[in-house]
Amino acid sequence: MKFLTFFFLLFPTFAMALEVDEKLTVRILKTSESKKTVMLNRGTEDGLVEGDHAKMIVTAGIVARAVCVKVAPTRSVWSVYRLVNADFIVNDSVMSIKITPPVKITKDESQALVQEDTPVTAATGDVTNLGIPLADGAQDLTNPEEKLNQAELKALETESIPSSIVEKNLEVYGFLNISGMTANSKTNIGDQSFNNSQSFHHIGLGLEYYPLREREWYSHFSLIGEASIMKQDSQAYNGAGITNDLNEFGLGVNWHPTKLPSTANEFIPYLHTSYNLGTAHSTYTSGSNLGTKDLSASGSTNGFSIGGGYKFFTYKGYGARFLVDYYMRSEKYQQDDLSNTHNKKVGGPRLMFAVSYRF
Repeated sequence: MKFLTFFFLLFPTFAMALEVDEKLTVRILKTSESKKTVMLNRGTEDGLVEGDHAKMIVTAGIVARAVCVKVAPTRSVWSVYRLVNADFIVNDSVMSIKITPPVKITKDESQALVQEDTPVTAATGDVTNLGIPLADGAQDLTNPEEKLNQAELKALETESIPSSIVEKNLEVYGFLNISGMTANSKTNIGDQSFNNSQSFHHIGLGLEYYPLREREWYSHFSLIGEASIMKQDSQAYNGAGITNDLNEFGLGVNWHPTKLPSTANEFIPYLHTSYNLGTAHSTYTSGSNLGTKDLSASGSTNGFSIGGGYKFFTYKGYGARFLVDYYMRSEKYQQDDLSNTHNKKVGGPRLMFAVSYRF
């Protein structure tokens, strides 16, 4: 009875394992510098088990032969023991893997040079005809981890700590700058007192899109869209109050020249440019200037931002950024209460800080 229970518990695992010659489409998530260790986006949920041998295949042919040494539900780490074309073993490349019978390569490096990895007979035939020289008396690869460079495997074998988050290609970020002060002015003209807000707030929300294909030329660029609300209240010495309300929308591009924007746990330098459009409303409240009435006007804005900064992401997608930019805004107001039109320009350097989440 105990044997039957144990058998039925293990049966789903056996049933899901891939058979020899079965194929699976995969994407490379991470590679070591030597291209001898790779992490794939497939795992036990797809039928892979430790000890699986497979050929890595693209339309141009076979590029590598590898053995699975670590496996998780949605990830697996493979040791490449025959590398045919390293150009295809790069992050974000898509290929097929074909499960093959297990083989063991020779330890004699002088015999390990072959011209190709294409079998001349069926994969189920004599393994000596598969294009891979074998060690004398070779049996199945019983302990594949001993063949690994442990320094290379250490950075890849833990599924929860990837150094690339290319799959999280959407990022939402927000920035906030608020002060809530008040001001009070008194004058000896009739012992008048004026109270007003002396505050500023800038609240913004942005969305950034990163390409999924890291091998393409545009992988270092990302597209951004932002919306922000700005309000500034101030009071002059004589009690006069000024309020400026702005709603602004922007579209732009970020360029990451030296590091891919999917890199985790490293600072990523980037350059930024955007074009902005919005609306503005400005009011003037008189203070001790007797005879001056309150005034207001509404209008439209347009401008740009150009600068640079750094981003940082954790492997879970949480991040932060700061940006130093030159910001310019042109405000064009319609006729105010005195039937006058006004144009106003605002410009200068800014330092922005934001927190973000990628998903």
